[in-house]
Amino acid sequence: EYGRWYYQNGDLNREYTGMALNAYGWWYFENGFLNLNYTGMALNEYGWWYFENGNLNDAYTGMALNEYGWWYVTDGEIDDSYTGIAENEYGRWYMQDGVVNMDYTGMLCDGAEWYYVQGGYVNDAYTGMACNEYGWWYFEDGKLNWNYTGMALNEYGWWYFENGVLNWDYTGMVCNEYGWWYYQNGNLNREYTGMALNEYG
Repeated sequence: EYGRWYYQNGDLNREYTGMALNAYGWWYFENGFLNLNYTGMALNEYGWWYFENGNLNDAYTGMALNEYGWWYVTDGEIDDSYTGIAENEYGRWYMQDGVVNMDYTGMLCDGAEWYYVQGGYVNDAYTGMACNEYGWWYFEDGKLNWNYTGMALNEYGWWYFENGVLNWDYTGMVCNEYGWWYYQNGNLNREYTGMALNEYG
């Protein structure tokens, strides 16, 4: 009437914490006692597994936490082949080889959209510049803004973007809320003194 316990070689093992198998599946024991409140991961010789209410949930696919970090789980087991975006209660994350890559900051495409990732986290608040092997791009609210044409700032200066991408060929005038500025080869030229043409003449 007190619950189920873990026996080893016929004796109650009050020190055992981990997985155990019976005819009804795999269960999670803590200090020898079946813990039906446990939701999390457990390890055996075959890998890490996801438990829910003390029982192995082999239908679960998503993120799960153990003492080594957040992992991607497929059908109840850590999936170290998964690379992509996954979501938990704290937001969306970049998973690489099955684990959150906390070192990654930059652009990421999930096949449909480009996102800005900061420290492994998909930053939906980010507005600014980001680069990849194809060039510099303009992000707004964490997503690549293909429609943006105007000025943007990074640690190297002010740049001119056209349709979301830095236009290295642009030379001319650009306007923002502070006035008109002269750009040369896509970059604000603060040293320029002379005439320049804008849309007004």
